Amino acid sequence: MKKTILAICAVAAGLVTSSCSADLLDLTNPNALVAENSWNTQKDVEAGLVGVYHTLYNCYWNSFNAFQISGQSDEFYSLSPDADLAGYINLKYANYDQRWNYYSWMYLYQSVFRSNQVIVYADQVEWDSEETKNRVIAEARSMRGMAYYNLAMLYKKAPIVDWISSPSDQPNEATFEELVDFIEKDFLFAAQHLPEKQEEVGRFNKYFAYDFLGKLYMNSGQWAKARDAFKVVIDSKRYKLAPKYSDNFRHTTNNNCESIFEIQNSSQNDSWGGFWSIANDGATCSFTSRRDEFFAPSFGGGFGDYCVYEWTVELYKDELTKDGKFDERLMNNIMYPDMFKDFPGQVLYLKYTEWDPSVHGTQYRCRKYCVDYYAEGAVSLGNNPIDIRILRYGETLLSYAECLVEAEGASAIPEAAKYVDMVRERVNLYPLAESVKKDCLKDLTAFKKQLQIEREKETMFEYERFFDLRRWGLGTDEAFTNEIKSHATKFKDNFINGREWLPIPRSDVDNNPNLTQNETY
Repeated sequence: MKKTILAICAVAAGLVTSSCSADLLDLTNPNALVAENSWNTQKDVEAGLVGVYHTLYNCYWNSFNAFQISGQSDEFYSLSPDADLAGYINLKYANYDQRWNYYSWMYLYQSVFRSNQVIVYADQVEWDSEETKNRVIAEARSMRGMAYYNLAMLYKKAPIVDWISSPSDQPNEATFEELVDFIEKDFLFAAQHLPEKQEEVGRFNKYFAYDFLGKLYMNSGQWAKARDAFKVVIDSKRYKLAPKYSDNFRHTTNNNCESIFEIQNSSQNDSWGGFWSIANDGATCSFTSRRDEFFAPSFGGGFGDYCVYEWTVELYKDELTKDGKFDERLMNNIMYPDMFKDFPGQVLYLKYTEWDPSVHGTQYRCRKYCVDYYAEGAVSLGNNPIDIRILRYGETLLSYAECLVEAEGASAIPEAAKYVDMVRERVNLYPLAESVKKDCLKDLTAFKKQLQIEREKETMFEYERFFDLRRWGLGTDEAFTNEIKSHATKFKDNFINGREWLPIPRSDVDNNPNLTQNETY
């Protein structure tokens, strides 16, 4: 079932394209798909919904979200020969239309545009049932909500467009608070009208909506509402932690019991179509992730664009497991010179059993999402079959724990620790009360700090860290900001308060008098 949605996307993509041109004789093609003859029936709108899902395979969702959310964090720096890429990862924004920034903004609005088509036209056709109509609209609003969530969390402000836009439109910008209100309405509608489980894997369900509501509330300071949203997901008992941490990042265990939502990847299409260009522009779309090529080191056949800061390894070494070993998440997440000593028997790319600086260099590298466990190098042309986990239960447990203590204070520490311990148990760490970290249970500030450590160990490189840093005080709390600067040189050299938000592409600001640039840019 997993690949069904991919096949449908390829067939239905043409139903949602709007670009055409007359031939030299200016004849009308009776088979052309235009607005007047392609949105008249329920079937048309349902095909349009497949086009909405198809935007999950544009360049934002299949790798640029990593550039923006993890890449802008203190996890990575770049030594890439691509000056634009290195500058962006290293917080140097000389060009606000630099392609990683410009394309991300554009592709998020592509998801918004296609979602709006379905939402608007759904009210103009007859349906076999109101339930079906509301479910289709809820799926479109889920995509729109997720796109706007990323716009809000990256750029702080952005135009709200809830109509079928035209190139000449100049919509008003919305504040962060207005964006949060708009996104909340989309996810509340989705939570009300989506089923608990979809027949087809890869479609949004009710718990996707509740989990994103929790993330939205958490990152906008609405702690009690966030707690309650995450509790719905937990109380559903539909999800549980996968037996192994690595089960969340291998293609053999895609769509496991921990997955709340993941983008369904394929290894069968080696086209760059839909990556540097709008998906469905006539090029064959690539239903795969491009992360492996960018993350993988050159000795692994990748571009080697990302280097991992050394503090991340030390983070995992602050305590040992019950059997006196290092946390297995370290070896699953990072390639580093001592990994073969710290984890005897490790093999990289089916051939490397020791670290040779003349081959491997001295930089630390990302291992998560790479295919070294079954391939001798980065998968050619990005045919990475590892699904992109957008929401997983392990993160939800830690988010819920954070919301509990933020909403209820120190009295909630014992309850919150239960959820932290569930995550720790999987990797054979002692419960907090029996660990070297037990004193954190006595003090609210200490417990919050430990939660930050637990979250980073569990979700490293998972499209969360940049938002986490801002929530915890990056750019607004001097002590916390200085802590980040102390272990991430790029923040020490290039970060100033206010740049916890990204620059809006200059071209959009220049072309829309109702849109202003973020402060400090």
